[in-house]
Amino acid sequence: MAKIVVELGGIKRKVSPQALAKGKLVMNNQVMITMNPYVPYRDGSLRGSSRADSIGVTWSGPHARPQFYGGAYNKYKSFKFKKYTTPGTGKRWDKRALANATIVKDWEQSLLRGMGFR
Repeated sequence: MAKIVVELGGIKRKVSPQALAKGKLVMNNQVMITMNPYVPYRDGSLRGSSRADSIGVTWSGPHARPQFYGGAYNKYKSFKFKKYTTPGTGKRWDKRALANATIVKDWEQSLLRGMGFR
């Protein structure tokens, strides 16, 4: 009778919490790089404020949230962005990037690569 031994030491390293965090960081960096062309660009400050970590990608600054949602309001007035200076940019740049299937595949591949699978 044959005895089969399966060695899972390498798998445990690749699916460890540390490997997952590293994979997320690599993927989020790729997300940031591929989303930046969809981010409104007037003087470059919004695109330059992007940061990636293992949790996600953030664009900081006082104008990041209104640009992302396409407008803002307070007690006294509200406004919407209607004209963007750079073609192909606008509000909800995450949805613009998600509409491209090849970009999403690149994100998946970067996660696996960061975890050490490929």
